[in-house]
Amino acid sequence: MPQVETHLNISGKRNRWVQIGSLIVVFCIMASLALVRDKSLFGYSFDDGNAGDKPETVHMVTESEVINTSEVGAKISGYGGPVPLEIYVSAGRIDSVKPLPNSETPGFFHRLYDEGVMSAWNGHTLEEAAALQVDAASGATYSSNAVIGNVRAGVKDALGRKTERSGGFGVSASLIVALLVIIAGAVIPLIVHVKPGYKIVQDILNVAVLGFWAGVFIDYAMMLNFFAHGFTYTMAGLVTVVLLVVGFIYPLFNRPGYYCAWICPFGSLQELAGKISKRKIKLPHSTLQVLNSFRRVLWVVLLGFLITGIGYQWIDYEIFTAFLVKSASWAVIGIGLLFVILSIFLNRPFCRFVCPTGTLLRLRIPTK
Repeated sequence: MPQVETHLNISGKRNRWVQIGSLIVVFCIMASLALVRDKSLFGYSFDDGNAGDKPETVHMVTESEVINTSEVGAKISGYGGPVPLEIYVSAGRIDSVKPLPNSETPGFFHRLYDEGVMSAWNGHTLEEAAALQVDAASGATYSSNAVIGNVRAGVKDALGRKTERSGGFGVSASLIVALLVIIAGAVIPLIVHVKPGYKIVQDILNVAVLGFWAGVFIDYAMMLNFFAHGFTYTMAGLVTVVLLVVGFIYPLFNRPGYYCAWICPFGSLQELAGKISKRKIKLPHSTLQVLNSFRRVLWVVLLGFLITGIGYQWIDYEIFTAFLVKSASWAVIGIGLLFVILSIFLNRPFCRFVCPTGTLLRLRIPTK
């Protein structure tokens, strides 16, 4: 018995070091991608661009001016990073607000236009705009808060007042509820012996709240934004950190794949679909090996796209964006529906055979 216990202790310690090594590898991968794409790491810029090339922020608004928020809103991040704007002012009133080049998913801005966020300040004086309370667009909370924060910062700077560089805490009902759902999935199963019925409830909440309502989940766009720009003092930033802790830190405490199993909204949707039928297709072992190899090869290819900058736009079309039905690509929605249908007959096929995000979260360095 002592020999068995000693063997288990050695095995446990080796596994812990393997997990720590894997986390370091993942950190290096994401840090490298952030440096390649955004030339910054946790908010520190490595761009050697000339200071003279930086856009000038308007401080005195005259009859007709354009307020550029690239500098005053540099620390205000959306889902994919900073969201600089140009605020067009004529005769002391705002004519329009237009986004400058950014890393947000294009469909998010369509939603902002559709729900009137981008035109909310039109016709208002700068004083009125500074005090105006604008609601975020549903399903595009990160982008909405970034736009609202940039307008507030640009307008206040133009009026000569202290700029709100943090963009406010960005509290919204959807993000508050989303945080509670994430905490429930991350904590309750660890401290209470939950029954199968609880897992169904958690899956439904993951799909309804995290997926369709708040649109929060771990994907490459979110991870790259965090590694490039660091933590932002907003509710969205807090949600991001909690998700990443579950995704990357939980495995260090013998909880590998916890995020995928308990929180991921698309994983939950597949699991719910799988309950429709008890009859499942049993794939041959050789087929499973081929599909697992395909997932790994696909992951390497997609990482290559990010590193080289060729075809990096795939991160805007990860399957999770299908939850944002008003702005998602029809192709992504169609593929998402296909995998949900397959889930009726196969156990979580996207998670097991395709998901590049899940592959990164489950990455393990090889051991002898």
